[in-house]
Amino acid sequence: MHLIIVEDLELDQENLKKLIQKDCDISHETVNFSCYKNGEVFLSNYHAGTCDALFLDILLDGISGIEIAKKVRETEPRLPIIFTTTEPDFALDGFTVHAMDYLLKPLRPEKVSWCLKELREYLSVPAFLTLSEIEGRGHSSARNVALNDILYGICQNHNMIIHTITGTICTRLSFQNFQAHLPHIGCFLVCGRGLVVNLSYVEQIKTGELLLKTGETLPFSRNRTTKIQEAFSSWLFSRSRKGGWA
Repeated sequence: MHLIIVEDLELDQENLKKLIQKDCDISHETVNFSCYKNGEVFLSNYHAGTCDALFLDILLDGISGIEIAKKVRETEPRLPIIFTTTEPDFALDGFTVHAMDYLLKPLRPEKVSWCLKELREYLSVPAFLTLSEIEGRGHSSARNVALNDILYGICQNHNMIIHTITGTICTRLSFQNFQAHLPHIGCFLVCGRGLVVNLSYVEQIKTGELLLKTGETLPFSRNRTTKIQEAFSSWLFSRSRKGGWA
């Protein structure tokens, strides 16, 4: 892994590196660090796609960690951001930038290890699915679809119709095969025969009906309402614990 640490106190910076390195040594994992003492220098040197996670001190001299995260989110919507802070009250501010976690100073080894476990799980999940899109007249072509862009998938006439935030994609996959392509942890929930939904885009669960944030409604069997509501509530709770990161 390549991790970036933005921390103005050298002692705190070295302590975080030491704890991360110790955990990675136990996992026989190589880790590299890039460290910065203030946000201005970090932002002037940062390029999207150059690290696996960003550790940010919230209370920096000059531009704050929250403001740095907002700048990074303009080009890196999926980059895991972990805040370090002496003030737990700042955690609410992280919802706006979808922080993955918060490490409270003085840092505890078990908390850093838990954070790295979550980070590894996140990095192990692919960002895209490569699907064979049906284009008509028997032609098809490979297309990468971002997991975060998928609203829901529904099986129709032995094909999967994938609804995304930019349009629909038809692919020759059975429902079971499409499920196998999705990560087994996180936001995708099977809501009935031939229907899987990205919970990130669900606004409300009604009796026998899903209301999406796009305004679209999806019906499902009424007898599954309680189970789906429980799964949605569990996902929301898990997401809130991670500051909106999922």
